[in-house]
Amino acid sequence: MQRKIYIFCLALSMISFLPRTSFAQKGKSEVSLSYGYYSIYSFVNGQPYDVSSGVPMFNYKYYLTKKVTLGMVVAYENLSNWGSYLTFAPEATYTYYDNKDARIRVKMYGAASVGLTVFDDFIIYRDIYSHHLDESGAKLTGHVSPFGIRIGRKLGGFMEVGLGYKGLFNFGMSYRFRTKARFHEEN
Repeated sequence: MQRKIYIFCLALSMISFLPRTSFAQKGKSEVSLSYGYYSIYSFVNGQPYDVSSGVPMFNYKYYLTKKVTLGMVVAYENLSNWGSYLTFAPEATYTYYDNKDARIRVKMYGAASVGLTVFDDFIIYRDIYSHHLDESGAKLTGHVSPFGIRIGRKLGGFMEVGLGYKGLFNFGMSYRFRTKARFHEEN
């Protein structure tokens, strides 16, 4: 069963890397760098928050429509007294408010992602005589952000509130750009 979940998540992540010609030719893309606090790993493991590195993230999104994006998130967190988490997850967003005609553009959206995280267990390296089982390996992970806000047009700042590997709060900067069509039809 676990193998089927891994294959499903891998297939979902590959969708974001399909050639642009398989989607709308005139879509836009967005890249972002962000940082999150209080991830689900800190809550589940009961770790004090001062041992977490926070969650730096890189995200790529492709606009399938004006309201829907599909993308890929890469995130990393280091809990110094527990282990480190490297996450790869496809992400979908849905925009429920956009005042694109206003002087200052404000977008509100929700996001969800399910993917894999690779855990590196630090406890097994502390004491060779301990009876701690090595929990290192790939695990299923996810994140849900019911509220996100982005302010700006091409270059913008954003903040999200959610629960999962990105953290309870995450914020960052993003840049939107038009993707060029690979093929031009001649009339």
